[in-house]
Amino acid sequence: VIKGRYYDAYVASSHEQASAGFYKIVSKWGYPVIVQEFVTGTEVNVTAIGDGYGNCIGAVPMRKLYITDKGKAWSGISLEDDTLMEITRRVIENSKWRGGCELEFIKTKKDEYYLLEMNPRFPAWVYLANGCGQNHAEALVKMALGEEVKPFAGYKSGKMFIRYSYDMIVDITEFEKISTTGEM
Repeated sequence: VIKGRYYDAYVASSHEQASAGFYKIVSKWGYPVIVQEFVTGTEVNVTAIGDGYGNCIGAVPMRKLYITDKGKAWSGISLEDDTLMEITRRVIENSKWRGGCELEFIKTKKDEYYLLEMNPRFPAWVYLANGCGQNHAEALVKMALGEEVKPFAGYKSGKMFIRYSYDMIVDITEFEKISTTGEM
């Protein structure tokens, strides 16, 4: 897998495909380019928040149900997975992570976990955590304000999120106004 530093990835099964993916990423995003071994399995991700002292304030794992062409979750479901939660706690503990993050894993058929990425921000799907009983955004704001934040006791598995798009019909004059003045 050939990956951009911030975005984009290409799966390559030959030197030619890897080279083509490398140059596409460099032309679009620049250096560095990351090369990872392709691991077959199920994508599972975790949104988590650490207090900076090695304590995991909260974590909610999910499995992507539908993935866009860019690898983004269009829908997902929260999971009950003790092993994944323990790995997440160890990452937060050992790194003394402070703030929100997203851990992206592949779970193989042999129940092995491979950490592909740790993003230093909440994922776009962080609202799923709220639906599971953990409001990570609120906890982060309280931490930023210096308030005490106690770790969440648990979360609900089996909760889903589904993205949707909404078509808006507007008059061209309204669009022109937004484009030229930034106002409606």
